[in-house]
Amino acid sequence: MSIPVYNRGLVYHKVSENFEWGLTTTTPQQFKAQMLALQRLGFSFSRIKDLDSVENPILVTFDDGYSSVMEHAAPVLDEIGGVATVFAITDYVGKKNTWDYFPAAKQVTHMDWTELRILHERGWEIGSHGRTHRRLIGMSPKQLKDELRSSKQEIEERLGKEVTTFCPPFNAWSNDLLEDIEQAGYTKIAISYPLAKLPKWSGEFVPRLGVYLHDMLPLFIAKIKTGPLAPLEVLQQQLINMAGNGKLLESWVDPE
Repeated sequence: MSIPVYNRGLVYHKVSENFEWGLTTTTPQQFKAQMLALQRLGFSFSRIKDLDSVENPILVTFDDGYSSVMEHAAPVLDEIGGVATVFAITDYVGKKNTWDYFPAAKQVTHMDWTELRILHERGWEIGSHGRTHRRLIGMSPKQLKDELRSSKQEIEERLGKEVTTFCPPFNAWSNDLLEDIEQAGYTKIAISYPLAKLPKWSGEFVPRLGVYLHDMLPLFIAKIKTGPLAPLEVLQQQLINMAGNGKLLESWVDPE
């Protein structure tokens, strides 16, 4: 089956039965139905680093690297022969998400290095989501260099594989940061689906749309398939980005 596709990148966070007021949890039942739908539509599950060499690829990605991904998402992808990309926050591997706004009683745990290594050995890609999940914009040059390079280095040392994909926390990036990201050794940047033309640089942008608790199957398909609901999905993503960051994000696209 062939459908008109405008977006190939999907972002998940938690895959869990536990309800939360935030939007970033997908239930295991939803996730399985969504993955089976992608399989029926004829997509090939690809890691970001393999994007250019896979026919009709779909990119399933997980920001933050929560333990629920190993518990609920990995078995589904194993069952259908799929792989994914996880973006790990290296200072929080194996720890609770104290960096987030949730109260202590609602905090959840990130995968530890053993779990990340298991996924890596199953063919998944482990990319960097920074060292501390802090916004890159506004950091000093020294802080920025540490955030980009130390996270990359630790993943490489722990897993024995080069890391070439980076995901900016809160989707907060600017043209001014591209040179720093490139010098740190990244060749691909995973971002939210853009509203404007992206700037040119030596690497590759990987646009994505988030998948959330309220996304029933038709809305999920609208994140991929060209159609009347597609612009609404893109607009929703921009609004969620702004709300999730707690303020209006800086203009993260500034084409020359």
